[in-house]
Amino acid sequence: MTEEQYIPLIHRSLTDQLSTEEMNHLQEWLAADTHHQEIYADIVEGWETANNYELLVTVNTDQAYSQFLGNIQEKNTTTTTKSHAPVRRLWPLISTVAAVGLLLIGVIWAWKATQTVTPNLVATIATAPRTLVTLPDQSVVTLNEGAKISYDPDFEQRQVQLDGEAFFEVTKNPKKPFTILTKNTATTVLGTSFNINNEATKTIVTVFTGKVSFADRAGKNGSLILTPAQRGIYQTDQQTLNKETQIELETIHWQRANITYQDQQLSRILPALEDFYGVNIELKEPGLSNCTFTGTFNRAAFKDALETLTYGMNLSYTQSDNRIILNGEGCPHAVEE
Repeated sequence: MTEEQYIPLIHRSLTDQLSTEEMNHLQEWLAADTHHQEIYADIVEGWETANNYELLVTVNTDQAYSQFLGNIQEKNTTTTTKSHAPVRRLWPLISTVAAVGLLLIGVIWAWKATQTVTPNLVATIATAPRTLVTLPDQSVVTLNEGAKISYDPDFEQRQVQLDGEAFFEVTKNPKKPFTILTKNTATTVLGTSFNINNEATKTIVTVFTGKVSFADRAGKNGSLILTPAQRGIYQTDQQTLNKETQIELETIHWQRANITYQDQQLSRILPALEDFYGVNIELKEPGLSNCTFTGTFNRAAFKDALETLTYGMNLSYTQSDNRIILNGEGCPHAVEE
């Protein structure tokens, strides 16, 4: 495919209309040449600029877009007749037509965005922690508070859009990959369980079971293959994609109803309890961090959990709102790290 033939793919990627196969194809093309990435960046810039325009005329969008593609093809044919230069050199020669066409398309997209709403889109916004959503394929998504998930009701492509944090337990279907799109990343699986934390500055995917493909949607970094106890991190500002291994999965507790520890040091338990219950726990004596604990905590009963923790480890505590301070003499059989 020539460069101008990728324009429709880029257009559809900006409106979340690409299939998984098309998205992979576009990402491979972007990764193959920095010049391709420059083209993509120019189109995205035109798209964002056009969103600031107010369209005051009636536009036949299908006709305008077809005319734009026709103009590019005509310009390309004329240029090819006169020169045998490589395809990548054709881009500057069609830039005049493309610039006008892209501006027109950008305005058309902006107009469409103000005039139409995606029909029948199913969306759920979690107003409380651990909001369960069962998808049409019986995959189960646990949304953290404030997270939003949306998808087409027929779920033919097994694709969802996510804002915020969610834990996925995906029903296995080798014939239909499952894709989660965030603003900057695409995560594709066949059937597995994993956690996605989509923040403004970064997106983190942590795999519990199965195998996950994790990529930035701009296609600048290729993709990562993640397996259990591995984590992929996309940094928004740097636009980088990195992998971490040997992740302690038991530290991710927000989606669970209870958590259990066996001879675990207090230094490792407290950060998880803080996240689990939404509190801040401090140790008055640093030596307490090496005390070990065995037991189960239930999310619905923080006071009971605190009593269990302090009684079993011979500690005392003071509490002011969500701030708890633990105090004690230490543990006679504590294991030093």
